[in-house]
Parts: sequence; structure tokens; C-alpha cells
Amino acid sequence: MDKVVASGAIDPGSSPGRGTMEKPIVFRNKRKKQLMGILHIPKGKGKFPLVVMCHGFGGTKTQLKFVRLARFLEKNKIASFRFDFEGCGDSEGKFETITVKRQISDFSAAIEKILRQKIIDKSKIAFVGHSLGAVVIVSFLTQTKFSAKTSVFWAPALNQKELLTIWSTKEQLREWKKKGYITILDDKIGSQYLKENEDKDYSLVLFQIKAPILTISGKKDETTPVRFSKELAKKYKNVKLKVYPEAEHEFEDYYVQQKLIRDTARWLKKHLEK
Repeated sequence: MDKVVASGAIDPGSSPGRGTMEKPIVFRNKRKKQLMGILHIPKGKGKFPLVVMCHGFGGTKTQLKFVRLARFLEKNKIASFRFDFEGCGDSEGKFETITVKRQISDFSAAIEKILRQKIIDKSKIAFVGHSLGAVVIVSFLTQTKFSAKTSVFWAPALNQKELLTIWSTKEQLREWKKKGYITILDDKIGSQYLKENEDKDYSLVLFQIKAPILTISGKKDETTPVRFSKELAKKYKNVKLKVYPEAEHEFEDYYVQQKLIRDTARWLKKHLEK
């Protein structure tokens, strides 16, 4: 049985476990921008499995779901690394310049940096990605043939071509191209993101990934509707789907987040112990 240690409720203000360590990691991407991350190291000696986390579009490494998952994994003897992409959170750069290609490059730099840590078991690596973070992970895995044990996708935004028509009207898309940017929640997004993704469905390359994938989506998610995840699970045998009836895109509800973290941790522990 894949037993996951349950050590109390997962609380927003919970501190690291006694004897564990949260180590700031500073590294640079190919564009020489300084990126910031946090490595969670469990208590004990030896080498630990590693989970690398990717936040979504406009997200950060400090979102509660990532912090809570990282601290929960610590207690299950699994190290984790959460970081900010260029232009996000504590990392250098402008959010306006975001593209999937650049984030894949950032992710590659994060992997290269963190695998230098002596406490990491390089044969036991897994990934967790939320929304656009899933796009980055899928692209990285298929482009590099990196051997990850498993991945967990929260509300994956893989079918960018179709999702862009949900997020914006035809008029907004035309204006985006014409002006060179669009403003969403006070953030400017450059037209390079639109040009890169208006014809992209990143789920089409999933057949290249043989490792098991857990997808968790919310029935109330209006950003990446659950039907997209259902299509993935139906099409690919290695994709397992969990649908939370009460969850929306960010999984912000406290009880939803507890469930999200426990299901994710249980899946990761099961596959990293093989």
C-alpha cells in the first residue's frame, strides 16, 4: 500500500517540520536573468527523491498549494523544488515577455541547477505542474527525453489553441495582435505569447510520454474546463483523471486544497518508491 504520512492538518501558516530545511536557491537562465527558488530538504541522511513544481500563468512559487505540498512531501522523505519563472514572483524579468519557449528554458535551468545538489537521488525525479506549468513539463519531457518517474498536472492548459478562444473574444484577439499586448488584471501580456500558442495543442505530443500521469481538474473550473482533461484520460492509457466537483481553477478552497495535496502526495510517493 502507498501509505502517506498524515501529520496533522495542512495549514497556511504551518511551519517546516523539525529537522527539515527550506533552502533558497538562486540561479540564472540563458538570458542571464536571476531566478529564485526554494529547495525543501527532508530530515535525515542519504539521497532523497525529488519533485520539481511549476506554477501556472501569472502564478508564483509562494502560492499556498505549492508551499503546503512541499512541506507535506518533506514529512514523507521527498525533497521538492519550487521556483519562479522569469518575470514572476521574486525572479528577474518582465512578465510581458512570457512565452512557453522561455519557460521551458527556465525549467531546464532549474533542473540543471537542482540536480547538482548531493542530497538528490537523480534516478527518482517527478514533476508537478499547474495550468501552463503542465504545458512546460510536457514540452520539456518530449523535447529532452528526460526520464521522470511520473508527473501530476493540476488543471492542465494543454490545448492552448482552443483555450485562447475561451479566454478572449475574437475582437480581443485581433486587438492583442494589433497593439502588441493585452492587459489582464493589470498585467501586460505581449503578443509573442499569442503568436506562439494560437495554433498549439500541446496534448498532441503526450503519446511520447510513457510514464504515468495523474491529472486533477475541478468541475467548476471555467479557465480550463474539465472536458479537456476528460479527453486526455480517454485518449491516453497512462493518464489517470481525478475530478473534484467543488474545485475551480486555482484550487483555493481550504478543504479542496487538502484533498489536492494528499492525492498528489500519495501518487508521487507510490511512483517514486518503485
